[in-house]
Amino acid sequence: MASPEIIARTGQCDWMLMTAIHDALRRDLDQLLQTTASRAAARTRWRFFSGQLRFHLATEEAVMWRPACARLAGDPGWLALLDAMEDEHRLISPLQAVTDDAFIMDADPGRLRQLLTRLRTRLTSHLAHEETDALPLISQIMTRRELAAIDRAVRGGTGARHPAGTVPWALAGATPAVCQQVCSQLPIPARLLYRALWLPRY
Repeated sequence: MASPEIIARTGQCDWMLMTAIHDALRRDLDQLLQTTASRAAARTRWRFFSGQLRFHLATEEAVMWRPACARLAGDPGWLALLDAMEDEHRLISPLQAVTDDAFIMDADPGRLRQLLTRLRTRLTSHLAHEETDALPLISQIMTRRELAAIDRAVRGGTGARHPAGTVPWALAGATPAVCQQVCSQLPIPARLLYRALWLPRY
């Protein structure tokens, strides 16, 4: 069970970047479903989205769900929530894989729409569940250092697959207030790179 000192910090974690990433995942799926672009353009957009989704889910597994399960060993109620997060990830991955295959094989637009709709339903349900129940729990049981490590990991820390892509992609459709708040949390070198290089390139 989490210590009283950790429980007392409830609500002090800023999940602005995490929710911006979630919003970008929702945004891209909506746009893929509504696109009138060529098949080649849609396939390129899907590849970038799919890479971001795969990176994000793997990162959450590594830096959130596994450490949280170890921290909460012996508490079946909270472990059930974390098990649900992992189960939902396992349901998303096969849908993503079959959609990958459909784009590679240049499937009929009707088939692609069907697959994207199923993925959107599954993913948006998971993201809502995570934001409502799991992120508040993580805020309670992790130390500030651990929460900072989560933030670094989800934005693509050193050596990650998308170090210069996740932040500008996530903020592309965000409000100015969200952009300002997320940028204020970046290290100064990353903040300068975002404004001078990453955002214009994206």
